[in-house]
Amino acid sequence: MSEADPLFTTPAPRLSTEAAEVLARARFGVVGRARALTSERDLNFRIRAEDGRTYVLKVANAAEEAAVLDFQNRALDHIAAADPDLPTPRVVPTTDGAAMFESQGSLVRLLTWLDGTMLHEVERTPALRAGLGVMHARLGLALKGFDHPAAGYSLLWDLKGAAGLRTLLPHATDAGRQELAEHALTRFDTRVGPVLSDLRAQVIHNDLNFHNVVVDAANPARVSGILDFGDMVRSPLICDVAVAAAYHVRADEHPLADAAEYVAAYHALCPLQDVELEVLGDLISTRLAMSVLISGWRAADHPENREYILRNEPAAHAGLKALGRLPPEAAADILRRACGDPR
Repeated sequence: MSEADPLFTTPAPRLSTEAAEVLARARFGVVGRARALTSERDLNFRIRAEDGRTYVLKVANAAEEAAVLDFQNRALDHIAAADPDLPTPRVVPTTDGAAMFESQGSLVRLLTWLDGTMLHEVERTPALRAGLGVMHARLGLALKGFDHPAAGYSLLWDLKGAAGLRTLLPHATDAGRQELAEHALTRFDTRVGPVLSDLRAQVIHNDLNFHNVVVDAANPARVSGILDFGDMVRSPLICDVAVAAAYHVRADEHPLADAAEYVAAYHALCPLQDVELEVLGDLISTRLAMSVLISGWRAADHPENREYILRNEPAAHAGLKALGRLPPEAAADILRRACGDPR
């Protein structure tokens, strides 16, 4: 994907909270108060309705394709049918039955709100990592067999296209970050590239970070919601595992200790194949490099949203540095052993 991709260069839409309330009332019949939420390329509002229910009004970037948003809506509908107890948002139709509509050049949707505490606000424990791994595996199983004409669209955050990220190396914020990222991309080219076509693929969530998971406020070890399907794409299933695992990498002498707990829980419900486990460590490193490079480029291009864009970058850099000290074969061994393979 080019750095000039309009989805990442077109400014986020602008809309006042008052205008958001008008849209919710006029098109969805929802009367309530709106509050703007943080977002990178879209505009989102929490709507607290007078009847006690809560929603998210999503105003898409003007460059977002209708087919891609339809893909996301239909995926959410499919998940609700395949695993009704899986806590994911539900699509709320307009009063005339449409899943979305256009307003001032942007497509607008309404989703249900999931209550709880954000994962990034609580202590990450072994029990929480295990619960998250199981919940993520359930999501992957629910999406198995689902497809859509737009599922294969080109997305900068799609790990299978990581080879094209070398053009972003100059955007690393310092030479140390650039060197680490380049090393991770070389690992991707030499270890993942040759087996990429052998990896089973399906539609994946592709962004299970700590800001996209809700936990039970009374029991933080219990996952109560999975949010933000905006980076969903058809890609190797193991890429979804790698994206999530990357957020559990530690910046110490045991970088994969926590990630291995999450992977083991995922594997217990949705067994990972040998070829997937062999490259999982490389894909985790690639995701961390991707976060460093894309965040650096985006923050420089949109300084007004710098804090939000860079919220995960320091941890990504620290994890990438720690993983850089671990030979690829050692990373693969750690993750295989966590999944019960004694080799």
